[in-house]
Amino acid sequence: MTTRLLLLLAALLALAPASASADDVPRDRYAEQGKSDKVGLRVMVVHATSNGNNIDSRLQNLTKYLSHLKYTSYELLQTHTAELGANGKQSFAIEGGFKVTIELLSKEESKARMRVVMARGAEKLLDTTLSVNRNGTFIVAGPKYKGGILVLPLTARY
Repeated sequence: MTTRLLLLLAALLALAPASASADDVPRDRYAEQGKSDKVGLRVMVVHATSNGNNIDSRLQNLTKYLSHLKYTSYELLQTHTAELGANGKQSFAIEGGFKVTIELLSKEESKARMRVVMARGAEKLLDTTLSVNRNGTFIVAGPKYKGGILVLPLTARY
């Protein structure tokens, strides 16, 4: 009888869920994202001109940065998103026949280093390395486009 009781107890213990320690429980989703090597990237394509004073309502959170440019009107043309891992690279076709390639070079606690290359066909127009603060935005002024320029706000979230 004692042997049967011990076998039954052993079987029940094997089926019971393991107890979790404080280290096993995620504190929150954001904390878990910080441990990842991945960086969430958002690239906006904005047409900046001096025709009027219209600012696309989807750009309201960027107006304090855009106001430093010499243009008065800003229209959001496209938004691209990607998730980049260590040395990950993503290319986007944007307005005007341009191609933008962004490569994650490194990610630190406070900033991510990225290489940004913009080309039209075989002609490379921009090749630069920049740092984007964690959960911040870096604005790249791009090429001439339809009476203004293209502006690329790059946001890195992690």
